[in-house]
Amino acid sequence: MTVKNFAWSPGAPLPGIEPHSERKLEVVRRYLDVYFDTVASIPHMDRLNIAIVDGFCGGGQYQRGTTVLPGSPLIILDAVREAQERLSRDRRKPFEIAATFHFVDAARDHLEHLRGVIAAAGYADKLGSSIQLYHGEFAAHLPEIMAKIAATQRKGRSIFLLDQFGYLDVPMDSIRSIFGKFPRAEVLLTFSIDAMLNYLSTSRAASETLAQFGVDRDFIAAWEANKNDVEFGRITAQRAVMTHLRNNSRALFFTPFMLFSQASGRMMMFAHLSQHQAARDKMLGVHWEFQNRFAHIGRGSLFELGFDARLLEDKGSLFQFTEQDRATMMRELHDELPGKVMGMLGAGSISLQELSKRRLRPTFQQA
Repeated sequence: MTVKNFAWSPGAPLPGIEPHSERKLEVVRRYLDVYFDTVASIPHMDRLNIAIVDGFCGGGQYQRGTTVLPGSPLIILDAVREAQERLSRDRRKPFEIAATFHFVDAARDHLEHLRGVIAAAGYADKLGSSIQLYHGEFAAHLPEIMAKIAATQRKGRSIFLLDQFGYLDVPMDSIRSIFGKFPRAEVLLTFSIDAMLNYLSTSRAASETLAQFGVDRDFIAAWEANKNDVEFGRITAQRAVMTHLRNNSRALFFTPFMLFSQASGRMMMFAHLSQHQAARDKMLGVHWEFQNRFAHIGRGSLFELGFDARLLEDKGSLFQFTEQDRATMMRELHDELPGKVMGMLGAGSISLQELSKRRLRPTFQQA
């Protein structure tokens, strides 16, 4: 996970870490634990082939006061090692996680620092074999990484941690290519929606680069009409961008949550994308565990990304995974789900997965 304006280099002080980034890394670590426990529950499985890609890996450590905290590469490596040990305890034959790790960063100093961190953590023998370091932009290295994954896995079981600082370093084409080739891939994507909206406030210009995120003339016109109502305008714009990302990623399931950076004063999206209902449910379970540390914009029941008229009356109605939110969600499901199902039934039946993956069109309505 690379933090802009912070740098890693051998022998230099470590960069600090913001609370929202620390929480995000906690969720990544917990999700990896849940992921391995779930996959290993398959009867008779004693080996798991998986690739884990950290597209913006940074230097591997952070400083918080007098404490040194692991960055995403160490969290990933330790999670795999500990899962293999945990899952082997009660088995006659040890469980093997045959993992390959692909760590990418645009700064050579970051990778040199990371190389030392990996070696000091006891993984030196894996460098150059199961642990690969890539200097350059993630999008440029993605075809090579995907080719390596495809060479050993037909369905491409993989997890992509794409913790970009802004919003331009992970093109939509990259996400589509991942899901187009690998049915078992999952993506954890950071997207700085507020940074993009702030850019629009100064430039007010559409471009091909921004069009991939649903930002066109109509979007900008709606943003201009609503942005003075800070809460309402920004939230509806955020939801419109998220809806577009969902509908154009090729992922069947898209679960977005918002993080607030105190340092920048900006909201960022941290989204889980996958092709499987079970993966989405597991990530939702992790968010329930962490409760108030994340916020989901709008209603909790069906996690729809369309316009929510209640924001007009209560612009602070964020879903925050508390017990009160759980009760509200159950009420909403009780009221909304029967009508939703009846409207989709037609002449036949409908599966839970089909209901969950139903697409919504991007919506950014003017007040």
